[in-house]
Amino acid sequence: MKQLIENNYKSVQARGLITTFTPKREFLNKLIEEVREVQEAIDFNDMDNLKEEIADVILTALNFARHYDFDIEEELKSKIEINFKRAINN
Repeated sequence: MKQLIENNYKSVQARGLITTFTPKREFLNKLIEEVREVQEAIDFNDMDNLKEEIADVILTALNFARHYDFDIEEELKSKIEINFKRAINN
C-alpha cells in the first residue's frame, strides 16, 4: 500500500497539482469536487464513471494524508479496530 500511495502522490506532484506549499483547504476542496463527481455518476446511473470517481476520492484522500505525513495505513487499522469494538458493544 505504501508504494501505491507514493506512486500516486508523485504522479500528481509531477503534474504540478501538489507542491510543498499546497494547503489543507486545497486538498479539502479537491475532495469535495471529487465527491460531487461521485454524486453526478450516481444521479446519472453511470456505473463505469462511478468506479473511477470513487477511486479519485480515495486517491485524493491518500494524497492529503501523504502530504501531511500521516501514516494512513496505521490510521486505517486503528479505525477498523474502533469499528469492531463499536459493533461488539451494540
